[in-house]
Amino acid sequence: MRGLFTILAIVLLSPSGAAMAQGTLKIGFAGALLGNLSSYGSSNLYGVEFAVADVNSKGGVAGKQVELVIEDDSCDPTLATAAAAKLLSAGIGHVLGHTCSGATASALEVYGNKAIVMSSSATEVSLTESGRYPRFFRTTPRDDVQGGVILGLIKKRGFKKVAILHDGSDHGMTLAAFVENGLKSDPSVGAAVVLSEGPVSGRSSSREAAARVKNSGADALFWGGYHVDGAKLAENLGDINARVVIVGADGLFDERFIRLGGPDVEGSYVTGQAPPPESPAAGEALEYHRKNRAEESGTYFFHAAGAAQALFSAIGKAGDPSDPELVKRHLTEDTVPTVMGPVRFDSKGDIIGGAFNLYRVKNGKFLEVSP
Repeated sequence: MRGLFTILAIVLLSPSGAAMAQGTLKIGFAGALLGNLSSYGSSNLYGVEFAVADVNSKGGVAGKQVELVIEDDSCDPTLATAAAAKLLSAGIGHVLGHTCSGATASALEVYGNKAIVMSSSATEVSLTESGRYPRFFRTTPRDDVQGGVILGLIKKRGFKKVAILHDGSDHGMTLAAFVENGLKSDPSVGAAVVLSEGPVSGRSSSREAAARVKNSGADALFWGGYHVDGAKLAENLGDINARVVIVGADGLFDERFIRLGGPDVEGSYVTGQAPPPESPAAGEALEYHRKNRAEESGTYFFHAAGAAQALFSAIGKAGDPSDPELVKRHLTEDTVPTVMGPVRFDSKGDIIGGAFNLYRVKNGKFLEVSP
């Protein structure tokens, strides 16, 4: 991946690269391509790569071939602001990304009204609900959607005592607060919060938290956070024979959670973006990926491809890529067929009709289950 960054830098900075850029449409990509959360960002990138290759094979966007300009932010807010500034300084007005909610919020402060930004994985509610970022869109549903699925699971499975931990990230804290408030405000769920704390991050912190979870008598643990610390926590719970079922959101919906956690994550419940309907287009997208990448397509492949396809459609219909309001109008008025299914956004920038499914880890695999 570092090699890819170097190649792109040469293309953009060399005289020949500048001449080539006159006949291309630069689209930015920013996300976590390095670090512990790189599997999420890479999955986003793979989907965008397919969409770029597909549209270029059909003549491009507004008569121009799409040139992807890539920046890593490692899901770090500071790096995300730097990535956003670099993309803006390169004259880019359309960005696919970022990956994590906290990094996305920081980057959006830099983009302001200078760019259309579209994420396929940033779920934090206020990114759209606040109205602060009117040119931000996302093809993933929000945390309140998956939070509702989690509360439904707790109710239906009959859990009575729930411990709640988070990793301190915007994503984790928001979901932890949503679940806790839901349990406390809705007696019909039938479960009490017996422990609520955070942040929990790192092996030592995880061991101590695991002991408190066991001592609380919880029969379920909601983890608000990502897979690396989630797997550590599961391991530590297993070490002390804590009989508690782990419940998490899409931050755990990654094969690395199972690989890192091994038998200690068996039986865990997680939410994940609903897969696309079976279609020839979806099959072609996966076939393209298999031919060009050795890695798995990952969690966000289809939603990232769908985001790119929706953006390309809006730019093409607008005719003038430099007019963000016209592009925005097409994003909110048009329904675009994509590999993830039909995509249309509401006035806030949220995808219409998006859903989260529920999965359980069984025999080392994520299997879809009903709540």
